[in-house]
Amino acid sequence: MKTVFLLAIISTTMEMVVCLICARQLGRLRHETGDNSRWILALGSLASGLMAGFALVANIAAGTGAGKPLTMLPPWMGLIYMSLHIIMVLYPITVVRSDWLTPLRYFFLFLPPAVFTFAFLFFIGRWTQLDTTADIIANVKKADVLLRLASQAIMIPYCFILFILPYSYRKSSANFWWIVNYSFGLTVICVVHIILVLTNIPYLMVLLPLFAALFYYLSMDFELGDRLRPGKTTEKIPEVPEVTPQKVEEKPVQSHSPEVDLWSRITNFMDKEEIWRDPDLSLVSMARRCGTNVTYLNRIIRHETNSGFKEMIISRRVASVADQLRNDPECDIQEAFFNAGFRSRTTAWRNFKDVMGVTPSEFRQSLG
Repeated sequence: MKTVFLLAIISTTMEMVVCLICARQLGRLRHETGDNSRWILALGSLASGLMAGFALVANIAAGTGAGKPLTMLPPWMGLIYMSLHIIMVLYPITVVRSDWLTPLRYFFLFLPPAVFTFAFLFFIGRWTQLDTTADIIANVKKADVLLRLASQAIMIPYCFILFILPYSYRKSSANFWWIVNYSFGLTVICVVHIILVLTNIPYLMVLLPLFAALFYYLSMDFELGDRLRPGKTTEKIPEVPEVTPQKVEEKPVQSHSPEVDLWSRITNFMDKEEIWRDPDLSLVSMARRCGTNVTYLNRIIRHETNSGFKEMIISRRVASVADQLRNDPECDIQEAFFNAGFRSRTTAWRNFKDVMGVTPSEFRQSLG
């Protein structure tokens, strides 16, 4: 147990340091964006860092016998964690659809913590002491215990709120897989936290701070280093329409064959509908649009372009960035990346240099 206790102290200290550093960096650069994303993420990082500091002091006191032993389902800490959880849900909403957060929606998002706060006031000084999981089970029918359990359970639906947002790649700073990964990370932290407050499993006291530290660091890294934002010309990007798939029969490649028809359809999607601007476009979704399978589609693309699907999409996006710079040498490079379908600054920069042989800045300078 002493080893686990020391590991818990180390991991909690790491969470506190990482979160406070993230809060400082995000707060220092908060004015560089046109939305509240960095304010929200900085607030969440700061709150998590302070909570980690409080937990560190409480763990040391409990471990050395200088303080009270840790209890199960602490009501006010649970309320604070619920509020922090909601703040960390607000951040991806600003990334995916910042215009969705109206004052009315803010009100409803923070309504549960307000309701639980007033409910908790009735039990001040009358909380049921819960020291073990057995105590929770034995007292589960008591109103204050049910209330504390409900305050934990209500956090779970918040983890999936991103999937009910109206998603449009023209307005989102992240692609669909970022949404999935963020929601997964938030859900893991939420579930581990709930299990911890219900069981006090020692090893979870080590894992939870590590998960939280990694989660906040990756969120900060995305926000400061990789995120691309919609610009003033974003509304000019055509939305990719839904197309009813048409089945294409597989036959040996020959002139005037279904393969020629399939390639014509592909070029129509690429040239007229510009589906390459969609950051979520994949070989699977392209095959679905064309009414064929991925193997057959990839075979046709390689036959016609001497490259694969990924290379074809990258070349289109890079060409779009180059055209935007030629037409307006003073345009914002990050905005040009976004308009072309990139959602990662690092990926866009690397792809541009791989295709063009120079960086976007060097390319712009070469235009004179």
